[in-house]
Amino acid sequence: MSIRFSASRPKSQRQTQASTSPSPTPSPGTGACSHRLLSPDAEVAEGVLHIPYSDGYDEGFDPKVHDVGSFNARARAVGGETLSGIIERLAARGRPVTRVVYTFLVGWVLDVARTHGIPAAHYWIQPATVFAVYYHHFHCHGAVIASCANDPSRGGSVHLPGLPPLNSDALPSIVSITSPDQPLYPALSALRGLFSALGEHRPKVLVNTFEALELDALRAVPQLEVLAVGPVMLGSSSASNADLIKHGDAAEYMEWLDTKAARSVVYVSFGTMLPMSKHQELELTRGLEATNRAYLWVRVGAERSGDHDGTDGGSTGAQQEREQGMVVEWCDQALVLSHHAVGCFVTHCGWNSALESITHGVPIVAVPQWTDQPTVAWLVEERAGVGVRTAIGGEAVVGRDELRRCVEGVMGDGERAVEIRAQAKQWMEKAREAVSGGGTSEKNIRAFTSGL
Repeated sequence: MSIRFSASRPKSQRQTQASTSPSPTPSPGTGACSHRLLSPDAEVAEGVLHIPYSDGYDEGFDPKVHDVGSFNARARAVGGETLSGIIERLAARGRPVTRVVYTFLVGWVLDVARTHGIPAAHYWIQPATVFAVYYHHFHCHGAVIASCANDPSRGGSVHLPGLPPLNSDALPSIVSITSPDQPLYPALSALRGLFSALGEHRPKVLVNTFEALELDALRAVPQLEVLAVGPVMLGSSSASNADLIKHGDAAEYMEWLDTKAARSVVYVSFGTMLPMSKHQELELTRGLEATNRAYLWVRVGAERSGDHDGTDGGSTGAQQEREQGMVVEWCDQALVLSHHAVGCFVTHCGWNSALESITHGVPIVAVPQWTDQPTVAWLVEERAGVGVRTAIGGEAVVGRDELRRCVEGVMGDGERAVEIRAQAKQWMEKAREAVSGGGTSEKNIRAFTSGL
């Protein structure tokens, strides 16, 4: 049984959802709200049993209505009770749960598993480097990490056990939080609880990464058994049912890509969690136009956008977009990245997006914003060498000239761009080797499931 937490900004709700890890009788539980959205008509799909349970927010979490401060306590109390009931009913039906896998923000699942005497493992969905930084942050190194993260010169670095030196702009943003008054303090508090439990009970930790990319980080916490099992999305080119945005028809943008030359299109997507300012939207538009390259831009609310402030002398939005690029509200990202026409990915550097790009051999222009994204950008540029990181200007905006420079830095004819494309191809092969038969991640998954 695998339980995870997911957030859906378009629905203005936070939802708890579960999915299975490989087992002889996979049986995930799903938060009641998510279950209605994801699989309202079926309990069994493709041999996987989907079971809704309540986390106390069956109609979805709305910060305008519900108390953010009491979210964790309520989800723990209600979720623990209802999930425990599901485990008992499955056992009575002759389908006992033999292993529980859980993710961040549902750390209370470990207590439920221990109560029922079921072995548990934590599934970490961010880089192993971020896991190691957080572990050290909550085990003796918090003050030095926070000091580095808050260095006003942004020139400091921190040396942590088992990791290479990390500059302040390579640290996850949450480690900069020092006061309960800061907006993301509840997330820091949740992480503290998670890593406290990990340190006390020491379950296995499964990480969505692969050894060739993060071997040092995987070994940086010898107190725990940390195993690489990724990239988990390799080979998937269909829309995840965990994406609660209304999906559009892929035919239009895929047919548009079919008309483009190999490695000629700039693909742009910044996820769905954070809204983009009008200033940043304008700078990206002008920057994409300035590249003189075709682009496919996934922009939340695209159907309502297109009204740009043209007072700076540039072209005015919609007509230019029709001629040079395509703007859509959603796309099947794995399908797009696998298309021969895509030459680079301009991304916020969410870990799933970065891994998908690496897996498909597409160079990256990194525009990190928060949480683990600065560390992902460091991995992309400094460790793997498969992309470049943009400089952030005033108002935390990437300017048009900077965007154009970085796109040319991975798609142009310069020596560095050629090297980055060659590195991207090599890392694609390494990622695929990891999950192929006999690969490092495949072996780890097989060893883990053999105990079920």
